[in-house]
Amino acid sequence: MKQSFFSYSMIVLLLFSMISCGRSHHHRSDNNRHSRTIPTVLVNPELPTKTEEEIELVRNLPTPPKILFHVAKHSQYSQAEFFERYSINREMQKLIIACDYKNTRVRNKAVSLAGGSPGEFNLGQVCEIFDYCYKKWKYVNDPISGDYYSPASETLENGLNGDCDDFAILMCSMILSIGGEARINFAYGNDSGHAFTEVNIGYTRENEVYNYLIRRYGNNDIMKHTDNLGNNWLNLDWQAGYPGGKYWDYNGGISFYIIQNFCEDL
Repeated sequence: MKQSFFSYSMIVLLLFSMISCGRSHHHRSDNNRHSRTIPTVLVNPELPTKTEEEIELVRNLPTPPKILFHVAKHSQYSQAEFFERYSINREMQKLIIACDYKNTRVRNKAVSLAGGSPGEFNLGQVCEIFDYCYKKWKYVNDPISGDYYSPASETLENGLNGDCDDFAILMCSMILSIGGEARINFAYGNDSGHAFTEVNIGYTRENEVYNYLIRRYGNNDIMKHTDNLGNNWLNLDWQAGYPGGKYWDYNGGISFYIIQNFCEDL
C-alpha cells in the first residue's frame, strides 16, 4: 500500500491536538486530512469458518510461526536530526525516548514472558506479551495539564497503569527488546485521538498467522496493514482485545519507527 512522508501541516495539527484517548481535537480541519493506508483482513482460504462450538473444542495450540520480516528500511537519523528535520516538539521527543526497550526491567520482563513460547522470535511470544499487558492493564488519565508519556520501565514499575499511549509505548518497547520490530501510531478521528502499536510480522505466511490466532483467541477477523516492502503489520491495540483485532476508526495520523528515528503518514 502506498505510504507517504507526513507534511509539516500534519505535525502542526497533531501538536495542537490532544492525542490522548477521548480528548477532543479542536484544531483539526477536514482540509488537513491525509490519505491513509486501509487495514485489511488476513484471509486463509485453506481454513473454513469455524463455529463457536468448534473453537471451544480447540485445546492445543499449533506451534507458533516464526516471524520472518525485513526491518522497515527508512533513513536512520540521529535523534537530534530527527527532531530538527520534522520540527517535533518536546512532547513528541518524549514519546521516542519513553520507548526504553534496552532498560533492564523492560528487557527482563519481556524475556520472561516470551519464555512461555521459547525459540526464535515468534508469534506466540508476541501473544504472551500482549495477553499479560492486556489482562493487567488499568486505565488512568494523563495529568490535566497535558499528555504524559510514561517510559515502559516506569509503567512496569507502577503496576501497568496508564492511558492508551502508555500501553502503546510498553507494547512497542517489549517487542523491540526481544528482537522484533514495532511502531507506534498516533491517530485522529472526528473528535478524538488514539495511540496504538503494531508489530511487524513481515512476510510470515498469512495462513499460519491466521491459524494460530484463530485457535488462540477464537476470532475470525485478523486485521493488519501492509507496507510498500510487503511487510504485514499486526494490530496490538489494547482496545482491540487481541492481536490482530479491529482497528480504532481513524482518519489519519503518524507512524513512529523507534529504531530508525523516523516517522511517516499512517
